[in-house]
Amino acid sequence: MPKTFKKSTALCGFYGFFLLIATIMLVFFIRQGNWLQTDLTALLPEEQSWNEIQLAVDKQQENQLNRQIVALIGHNQAEIAFQSAQKTALQWQNSNLFESVIVQTQPDITKLRQTITQLSLALLPSSVRQQLIDNPEQYFQHYAEQIVNPFNQTNLLSPDQDWLGFGRFVLSQSNLSPTVHWNADNGMLYLKHHDKTWVLLRAVMPEANLISPSFHLSELIQQSRQTLQQDGSDILITGAALFAATAKQQAERESTLMSCLGVGLTLLLLLSLFRTFRVLWLFLPVCAGMLFGVVATVIWFGKIHILTLVIGTSLIGVLIDFPLHWLTASLFNPQWQAEKAMKQLRFTFIISLLVTLLGYGLLGFTSLPVLKQTALFSATALIGAILCTILFLPALFRRYSSPHKLNFAGLLSFSLPKSVEKLLVLLFAFFVCIGLYKSQWKDDIRQWVVMPPSMLNEAAEIGKLTGIDLGSQYFLIVAKNDNELLALDKKLSSQLMQLQSEKKLTGFQSLSQWISSEQEQQQFVRQFTEKLKPSDYAVLQEIGVPAQSIENVLAQLKEPPPVSLQQALQSELGQARRTLYLGQLASDKVVGLVKVSGVQNQSAVENLADFKQIYWQDKRANLNQAFQQTRDQAGWLKIISFLLAGLLLWKFFGLRNTAKMLLIPLFAIVSTVAVFGWLALPISLFTMFGLLLVSAIAIDYTAYMYTAQEPLVTKRTAVLSACATTMISFVLLGFSSTPAVSSFGLSVAIGVLFSVIATFRILR
Repeated sequence: MPKTFKKSTALCGFYGFFLLIATIMLVFFIRQGNWLQTDLTALLPEEQSWNEIQLAVDKQQENQLNRQIVALIGHNQAEIAFQSAQKTALQWQNSNLFESVIVQTQPDITKLRQTITQLSLALLPSSVRQQLIDNPEQYFQHYAEQIVNPFNQTNLLSPDQDWLGFGRFVLSQSNLSPTVHWNADNGMLYLKHHDKTWVLLRAVMPEANLISPSFHLSELIQQSRQTLQQDGSDILITGAALFAATAKQQAERESTLMSCLGVGLTLLLLLSLFRTFRVLWLFLPVCAGMLFGVVATVIWFGKIHILTLVIGTSLIGVLIDFPLHWLTASLFNPQWQAEKAMKQLRFTFIISLLVTLLGYGLLGFTSLPVLKQTALFSATALIGAILCTILFLPALFRRYSSPHKLNFAGLLSFSLPKSVEKLLVLLFAFFVCIGLYKSQWKDDIRQWVVMPPSMLNEAAEIGKLTGIDLGSQYFLIVAKNDNELLALDKKLSSQLMQLQSEKKLTGFQSLSQWISSEQEQQQFVRQFTEKLKPSDYAVLQEIGVPAQSIENVLAQLKEPPPVSLQQALQSELGQARRTLYLGQLASDKVVGLVKVSGVQNQSAVENLADFKQIYWQDKRANLNQAFQQTRDQAGWLKIISFLLAGLLLWKFFGLRNTAKMLLIPLFAIVSTVAVFGWLALPISLFTMFGLLLVSAIAIDYTAYMYTAQEPLVTKRTAVLSACATTMISFVLLGFSSTPAVSSFGLSVAIGVLFSVIATFRILR
């Protein structure tokens, strides 16, 4: 038995053993579960410019935001709106999908009155404090009118419990939104808009469900909509978990659809070209490569993201290129032999593999997890596919002879007159120059996934009606203690009020809007009691309030110590403001937030931060900057890979031929960028990733054209066949509803097309 045969059999057995192990491991991963990751935030780049406190606050805010589901249930009749909200809350509670469902708040009235009495001075609005110092007579005149008005119900305290009327402002001051009110009869929060009553319903997802948003959540929301529609009620609903669940379903659906279409169309093309079902064996390297890619990614990263799989499905067209380069020659050569043809192409495959691995290897140094995963997945899949092609396909196609022969010699060897070629070159050069000038290089986190417009509209409507902003823009304040925190908060709030008056932002929420510091409370009591005269509150005596009662209350104002921020937040009325106070996150620092909504002038707001004690946190803008840095990093890494590839090719093909081989991918990349410029499509990080793959495919084509010992028409047919299968996969990605994936697919499809044109033009 020949030694080469024994060696080949041993290698096949060795490869088959690893293939079996990989299959067993994949089955184990699937049975174990939790191997597929769907959380989009897991793909975001690691933050490198923020300090530890900023990162800790961002993580905490993201967790709170992701767990919240907010709904408004509305009806023209208030009673029906309350009933519908109660019914929906019960349906959600019975679903066991939520940690808590909040629709009613029924406080202990006695305890609530005690809390109001305790906080009445601390929560007195600054405008009211100023009026009491500058014009107390006017204040007491208005208060007297409210006392004698039988329809006034703004104060839960009776006059004898609140002679000065400070308690009137506590409940309204404690609401995060001035439009949302509390119904004392049923304990529900509601608002009125265009003669319709909207009831606020909130739910909190357990943290376990955030890892993999449940499909049952979407089903539950759909059932709630149908039930409310039968009652004639409307519902507006939003929440990060809903967006995540929709994105997950969308990615799974696209992955399945594109895989099936890609395989189906590729198979149809191969059957029409070779007219034999034996071409089904060409999918063996594809399956083996995908298997190794998935297993290697799960082993290295612990999980594989679904977006990596969506992008990975496009490799079907790339992995089948090598078998096609090998088998296409059988269409032109009646004496074609599988083993001999494979031996002739091994060098070509190795060169293509090394150049491609250089690109993927350097891409693994980027800071974006999805690129790291995709680089490892693609590199492993490529190695597995080429080894399977070399080791198994020759045996499976032994004594194979194509049932029909092609004659494309005339079609693939045509040439144009030189004058026409020169004119076309000039026109194309003009096209490229204008396209490059019009190109836009930018990244946006919103390109990760596109949500249905109805979901975005509902989120915007909820924010408009309630004034509650679920965005991720806020100021982070770091101070030594609570008093310093409130002082910084007040200074920042005054600056934000100025911007708000200039229409540069819609609104903001801060602790100093709610409570005054201990020093401010003491200062107000001193100024108020010193300046107040009996004539200022004489109107209260006219309606029967004893003067002695007023004097006693004024004396009592000086007795108790001021209310601290901690005491106020621990009360039931402080619950709504607890999200603005994060407490002691560092050994000697306390942290608070000022949430900002409706920013119209980004730079004006950002300039308020000093980045010593006050930090501006804008997650989306920060991520966009990180994407841009990663995109630039990927570009430099690609330049390095070009240089390394040039050194490798120069060793085997010489300087002149290497220059030609690198000119083709460079031409394809530049032309693709120009096309994107004409189409007004941004050059994003994922577009850049597509261009990296274009260069690898282009070098594969040129390496094959240089090294394959076949007639020119045979090589061109092989390149066209490979191009067609690649185009099928990436054109399908171009139809993805996710802009990032679509941009990736289009960049590769267009780039590969230009690669073939340049290859046929230069190498002939």
